[in-house]
Parts: sequence; structure tokens; C-alpha cells
Amino acid sequence: MATKMSKEQLQWQAESDASTMARYQEIINDKARMNRAITEAKKQARDLQQRAANMQNATKFKSSGAKTTTKSTRGKK
Repeated sequence: MATKMSKEQLQWQAESDASTMARYQEIINDKARMNRAITEAKKQARDLQQRAANMQNATKFKSSGAKTTTKSTRGKK
């Protein structure tokens, strides 16, 4: 659900979007820059996938509430 933005917020968004579109055009017109950006995007995607996998694994651990006890053998023969 979109929130209602003020006139100033809409103007800022339009200016930001126009700047983003201009940068996009600069990037796609420079093949080497585009390739570097694609390589970095793939790296970031792999990093995010690894983080997501780590988080998924972390959800598999459940606290059982069981107490672990160990008997001390100190001083016993």
C-alpha cells in the first residue's frame, strides 16, 4: 500500500528518478562499465543467497528446553 506523499516528496522523487535514469544511460552506453556492474551484481546476489541460506539454517535450531548435566569426576577414582 503506497503512502500519500507531499508535493515536496513527489518533486524530490522525480528529481532522484531522473538522475537514476541518466546514470543508467551512462552505464549501458559504456560496455566495460556495464560488464563491471553486471559482475558486481552477480557477486552481490551470490552473497545474499549465501546469507539467506545461513539464515535458513539458523532457523533449524530449536531450543529443546532440556537441561544438559554433566557429572563431575574430579577427585574420584
